[in-house]
Amino acid sequence: MTLNSPETLPWHMAYPSAGRLSQLEHAQSEHAQLEHAQLEHAQLEHVQLENTLLEKNWRLLRVMMVIMLLLVSVCLSDSAAAQRKTDTITLYNGDRVTGEIKSLLGGRLSFKTDAMGTLDIEWQEVASIESNYNYELRLDNGQRFYGSVKPGSISGTVTLEDVFGKKSFGWQEIVEIRPVEDTFIDRIDIYIAANYAFTKASGVTQTEFRADFSYEDEKTLNSLTSRVTVSDTDDDSTSSSRVSLSRKAWVDRSINYRLVFGGYETNDELGLDYRLSLGAGVGRYFIETPRSELIGSMSLQALEERSIGGESLESLEGVLTFGYSRWRYDTPELKLKLDASVYPSVTEKGRVRADTAATLRWEMIEDLFWDFSAWGSFDNSTVEINAAGEFDWGVTTGVGWSF
Repeated sequence: MTLNSPETLPWHMAYPSAGRLSQLEHAQSEHAQLEHAQLEHAQLEHVQLENTLLEKNWRLLRVMMVIMLLLVSVCLSDSAAAQRKTDTITLYNGDRVTGEIKSLLGGRLSFKTDAMGTLDIEWQEVASIESNYNYELRLDNGQRFYGSVKPGSISGTVTLEDVFGKKSFGWQEIVEIRPVEDTFIDRIDIYIAANYAFTKASGVTQTEFRADFSYEDEKTLNSLTSRVTVSDTDDDSTSSSRVSLSRKAWVDRSINYRLVFGGYETNDELGLDYRLSLGAGVGRYFIETPRSELIGSMSLQALEERSIGGESLESLEGVLTFGYSRWRYDTPELKLKLDASVYPSVTEKGRVRADTAATLRWEMIEDLFWDFSAWGSFDNSTVEINAAGEFDWGVTTGVGWSF
């Protein structure tokens, strides 16, 4: 036996071709195992993503179900019983009409009659109004008064009677007249809209559902607003939602008010699984005219956020909000509403968020509107590190119903 015979050398040196073949097979086996592990990991991530989307869609569905249940309960209530139609208005041409004062806003008096339906009468054409029911009168200086309305001592004036006596106001001082309903259900105003948008070039579709509820009494204005938007492309589907609840309490029924609010929000594009907020502040009506309104508020709110990836964050931030509304009650009736909010963080250095929203309503037939909606959401420091971007937006159009 020689020193370099195959019997005295290691196996992979004595048979080099066989050794290289074994190493190749081993590498191929490791590569196959790695591919298998990566496939299993990808499948697991896909299942987790599907579960997350299902959970989120279920939450959105529950929100929509609550809104629809509230809507059905209102529709099925007995508040649609016989309405009062004993109010009287007298025009400058001497005509007297009996019916029900629905509202005065935008320089138009809405007056419902049995024979002629609902009339929209120019406020300057009305010489006097009279009713035994209670109404809220809102003046151009922000003050609000409650009582029954009677003809003034001269044409073009209104006398309001309450427990403190009588007060007279000129036509030009009155911005709004609103009936004070007797029951909780009758004091609720509801607006719902279903919108849709499709861009053929990009293959993007957006479906949006909105519902706004408001309840106003002698001391407070309470609002619930909600929006659910689903965006679909050829490759993916994302959604965003927002539910906001606010309560304004008047300070001496003037232009100032106290504000408490809360909200719930989700947004796939910003990597936001959910955001809960609760805050309080003060606000003011800067402009109140028969055709426009500008309000603003300053608040402080606490946040709890969780990203789609599971990261959680609790923080405190300021809130600066402005809202502008303008309406026209000539035919066609139009209402434009613009809202903008900025949220500078108090506890997270450098973080700033912002929200904007715009809606335009055009009444096609009574209480049925063509509805245009646009919104945007910005966050320069999203909770989710791998979020699709800092900005998300949507534009949709559809129909809305007010009742």
